[in-house]
Amino acid sequence: MLRAQQQVNNAQVSLAEAEAALAGTRITAPIAGKILTVTSTVGAQVSGGSTVITLGDVAGMEVSASFPEADAGRLVTGLPATITLADRPGEEFAATVTQVDPVGTASDQMVTFGVLISFAEVPADVLVGQSASVRVIVTSVPDGLRLPATAVHPVDESTGTVLLRTAGGDQTRQVTIGLRGDQHTEIVSGLAEGDVVIATW
Repeated sequence: MLRAQQQVNNAQVSLAEAEAALAGTRITAPIAGKILTVTSTVGAQVSGGSTVITLGDVAGMEVSASFPEADAGRLVTGLPATITLADRPGEEFAATVTQVDPVGTASDQMVTFGVLISFAEVPADVLVGQSASVRVIVTSVPDGLRLPATAVHPVDESTGTVLLRTAGGDQTRQVTIGLRGDQHTEIVSGLAEGDVVIATW
């Protein structure tokens, strides 16, 4: 009778050890996300501390961008931005600047600063590591008069010249300029809405 009880006890211990081993084969992610890489196969043995699955938190995805030092000095956290994804041309996604690196990186005599930009709402099926373009709104002027940047030849920080088309022929005119962006320049004075200006000269 004692021998039979010992066999039962040994069997129960073996069962408990097998159940513990089985429970250890189940991997539970600490967060919800997207599987990025799997470095093992079914049935393979792995040691403690090994990376088996790399998981990405796509719910809080950000875009990492670099800005030249001439522009980075005007960037602060909280500025509104827009993101355009390479696989969705024509679509713009609202975003916000969440981090500006305090230290720049020098490369080929150019210094750039890293900036993190967070989606206001992460697009569905966005790809980890895909290319993106970003635009940050540093400041804006409502109802301002603007021209293509190629139409204005800056003289100094606050003035420039444009080529105005009139009934008497084309003539240059000095204007006062305000904000200047990559594509447009604000005209503070010197022109009126409806004036015809040569876009490139």
